[in-house]
Amino acid sequence: MGDDAASLPAARDAFKEAFARAAPAARANSIPISAGQLYRFVHEMRIGDNVIYPRKSDRTVRWGEVVAPYVFDTEDLAEFGHRRGVRWIGKLSRDSFSQGALYELGSALTFFEVKSFAEEFREKFADPDNVAEMRTSPTQDETEHGVLRDIEETTRDFISKRIKTDLKGSALEPFVASLFRAMGYNARATRAVRDNGIDVIAHRDELGIEPPILKIQVKSHDANICADHVKAFYAMVQERDVGIFITTGDYTASAASFARSKGNLKLIDGSGFVELIQKYYDRLDMVSRETIRLRRVLVPDAQSA
Repeated sequence: MGDDAASLPAARDAFKEAFARAAPAARANSIPISAGQLYRFVHEMRIGDNVIYPRKSDRTVRWGEVVAPYVFDTEDLAEFGHRRGVRWIGKLSRDSFSQGALYELGSALTFFEVKSFAEEFREKFADPDNVAEMRTSPTQDETEHGVLRDIEETTRDFISKRIKTDLKGSALEPFVASLFRAMGYNARATRAVRDNGIDVIAHRDELGIEPPILKIQVKSHDANICADHVKAFYAMVQERDVGIFITTGDYTASAASFARSKGNLKLIDGSGFVELIQKYYDRLDMVSRETIRLRRVLVPDAQSA
């Protein structure tokens, strides 16, 4: 936004309107985020506040103090027109901090308030002589477990939301067929022929004549699947076949009890479905991977460490 933000009324709505005028092509949901950051920079940040800057080029975290009010620099609009003076006090290696603290610094926002690990930053910058001792300590960084859980939960939530938004109804069936092909089966969706309510057929042999044949029903459902639905599906499963019921939701206790009494019936709930997608994601076809876009990353193995 190429204007002096101090000239705007001290209200978030005024900043949103200014951003909307300055960037008419911007996505509607991005405007409140950008406007909110500048509003806080101008009106909520105070002289005397501390600033943390994670500098990626040399893997350091820099610590400073705000020493001047907001100014609009008309000579540097291409880079950083909105400015505040900062007195930089010190820097520490990223290795000096817990994994949780570093994870919080990795926010997608450019300007935000550190909350969860603020005390850790204050303590380490207040007494940097203790950093070397902390770095060489053999004790396990307990925050790593929390960070890994957050990453795993975020990934599972992302997959679950994509299933429920982009794979509603009939689109889910070919995706499930792709998943079973990734698991090593010959699989096809049956919507084109409406095979008596069976959504996907899977088998190990190429001809599909060697038992067991997997008969799969798929339900994009937020509510719990009751026993009557499971029993109706199982009635279509022959003795030498295996029935697999997949839902994006869950099952009632009676439905789960009925399935346990049948050796050739398997129920997969939303959580189990997501786990299978994560496990076999690399083997999915391109169309399926485009629907749920994931990228492999290396993370610390906290348990082994």
